[in-house]
Amino acid sequence: MRDILVGDRNGYIMLYIETPRAGLHLADTLKANGVNIMVNYNANPEVNDWNQDGRKDLIVGEESYLAPNTGNIRVYLNSGTNANPVFTTYSVISAGGSQIYQYRVTPRIFDLDRDGLKDLVVGQGDALVFFYRNVGTNAAPVFNAAYDTLKTTNGLPINAYYGSRIYLADWRGDNDPDLLISGYDGYVELYENATIVSVEESNGSTLVSTFRLLPNPVTDRVALVYSLTKQATVHTVVYSADGRMVAALIDRNDATGDHQITWDLTDDSSNKIPSGVYFIRFTAGSEQHTERLTVTR
Repeated sequence: MRDILVGDRNGYIMLYIETPRAGLHLADTLKANGVNIMVNYNANPEVNDWNQDGRKDLIVGEESYLAPNTGNIRVYLNSGTNANPVFTTYSVISAGGSQIYQYRVTPRIFDLDRDGLKDLVVGQGDALVFFYRNVGTNAAPVFNAAYDTLKTTNGLPINAYYGSRIYLADWRGDNDPDLLISGYDGYVELYENATIVSVEESNGSTLVSTFRLLPNPVTDRVALVYSLTKQATVHTVVYSADGRMVAALIDRNDATGDHQITWDLTDDSSNKIPSGVYFIRFTAGSEQHTERLTVTR
């Protein structure tokens, strides 16, 4: 079923849950320490496993007139479960050691540069879209003070007139993420991704002699089978068809020889991966290989 989080002008966040009979209905106002979460104004929520503990956390952008004394992007870590999240105190996302402040900020957690690390993409009051690259880890993201302004292929900044609200999705169905953006003028604009996302061939590999997914298509569990010709640091990241990072499966140093890990797609820590097409990107040393995985339910 589809659920919706809605942030409102007053700073509250409402949860709407879909049921077969009643459709969407208001279930609750999200709380922290038992009290309704209320940011300064214009709450803009995003759900992501921020600290890679297998539980969905809450990231909230807000409108604030009090920079730099008020954090503009809050992280509420989930100390409960995925079915029953429990939030307490929050922390503020920083860049270069100082809290990020963008007026009327819309945060989206997305691996935009496809390096296996979740990044921060934000819309803001001036209608531009900023990209904060993660130079830390997935469990402990670190952002530099300098950020990039997203531009079109002709070098012009993406601009939604005023008050950009952004969403990243595979709108064209071509397996790469596109940008949807709206502003105060009431229009919704689509920026198509001009980067070609493809499945890399493993021909000519000197470090990875085998990388396979068994079975494929898969319903519940898939084995990642790989063989290394020498010791290497390996990373494996799963992306959805629209480019969102779904899971980070491997981050370790492996010896020469054969290896296998199993990914349980029905486990609660994996958020019960729904049907669809996914891409599993395997990196060993400087080599990178990607395989398409089809999940059926």
